[in-house]
Amino acid sequence: MGARESSAMAPPKKVDGDILVKLGQQTLEAISRFTKSIPQQGVWKDVEPGQLAADFAKEPPVEPTEYGQILQKLETTIFPGALSWQHPKFMAYYPSSSSVPAILSETVIASIGSVGLQWKSNPIGTELEVVVMDWVAQFLGIGPAFHHTSGVGGGIIQNTAGEAMLNIMICARTRMHRRLQPDLSWEDAFHQDSSSFVVYISDQAHFSVEKACRLAGLRCRRVAARLEGNFSLQPSDVKEAMEKDRAAGLKPVALVLTYGSTNTSGTDDIAAFKDFAQEDDLWIHVDAAYAGAAWSLDEFKKDSQAVSEVVTSVNMNGSKWFLCGFDSAFLWVRDRQLLLDVFSASGVYMADAGELSIYNPEFKDWSVPLGRRFRALRIWMVFEYFGTSGIRSYIQQAIDQANWLRERIEEEPKGLFEQPVTTKFGLVCVRCPSDEATLGLASRLSELGYGIAPSKICDRDALRIALGSTATTQAHVEQLWKDMLAFVQ
Repeated sequence: MGARESSAMAPPKKVDGDILVKLGQQTLEAISRFTKSIPQQGVWKDVEPGQLAADFAKEPPVEPTEYGQILQKLETTIFPGALSWQHPKFMAYYPSSSSVPAILSETVIASIGSVGLQWKSNPIGTELEVVVMDWVAQFLGIGPAFHHTSGVGGGIIQNTAGEAMLNIMICARTRMHRRLQPDLSWEDAFHQDSSSFVVYISDQAHFSVEKACRLAGLRCRRVAARLEGNFSLQPSDVKEAMEKDRAAGLKPVALVLTYGSTNTSGTDDIAAFKDFAQEDDLWIHVDAAYAGAAWSLDEFKKDSQAVSEVVTSVNMNGSKWFLCGFDSAFLWVRDRQLLLDVFSASGVYMADAGELSIYNPEFKDWSVPLGRRFRALRIWMVFEYFGTSGIRSYIQQAIDQANWLRERIEEEPKGLFEQPVTTKFGLVCVRCPSDEATLGLASRLSELGYGIAPSKICDRDALRIALGSTATTQAHVEQLWKDMLAFVQ
């Protein structure tokens, strides 16, 4: 078949509305079948590396493939190989909470097909991001200083919490050079030696924080958190570490506090570090990737109030415990100029947006990427679909389920289980009296289709049971408890 004849038979390149409706309906039906089949499957996939790739040709197809065949491959190969974080028995890591509006919004985003280079390239993309970032900040209660409408602070949607952390570390480094040498231009501040600058983090902080420090050219000092309930960083320990570093000729630059650590969901007492920013000229950042969602509940309002009074910047993931799906990492700063002074860049090929205002902040100058997805649409659709009451009830449900399981463990009269730390969000940490029994329990639960992974707490094996999947009901949690008891009795 000649190239000209082959091209004539190819599907149209433009987006044809009629074709989109026809194939879209077929695709949604395939997704529906997959979604309905999830509860009948186990979470973990019994495959070896390369086993799934073997089902695909080593070279891309030359001729177009009929869409029905693509869907067939989707259902026979892609879906079976995908680990579904939406499974009702998925309790590993932390939840990745998708939802109907989050899924459908991705189709709308793709249909618009815009690239958010700047306000001019997609005005609604920028302005809706300003709106929803203020919505989320208001919902969490982190204070008006972080709202765009303050005219000083504001928020931006990032790909991941790790990306947000890198942006913050670069800004903290540059700000400190300018404060030590006020006559430096911002350009010259970039090129100063930062090898003596130190960032302080808990030894329970996510490794992405240490990675961000390394990429920003900063030293990272892990300070041991004290168990005392659930691994909280103590101000006196941080001060001691800083004093030792100063004596060695090093300069404290930033402090990263953790709210909802990955392994045990421990929290640092944000309010206890209030004097650090003033006395030590530190950039204080709070990594609340998972547990920041809890600030929307009255029970945790005192912690969000501490954020409003203490910190320079804060991040939280809308993809974990917030129904917004991946990727939606929220980052707020108290002073947007700290970002602009580092990331601003332009060229003659960029359209002139005129004078900047609250609603055309040019997000390309707030972080590393130039082009940006229209992620604000997803956040907007989720808020409109559920309302703050629906999102709040979803967050409360995970805590209620976790509280129920925690109570069963505490009340179990035979001492068959113990909780190595005190947890308060949707995570339950549990272990058996011996490591051997704990690992045996993990293996048994995996056989029963649960997605629960073992970890270590204080050098002993333990299980992390992370509740929060939108499909997990109270009945699933009660069945989990029955299965745990059946293993040890």
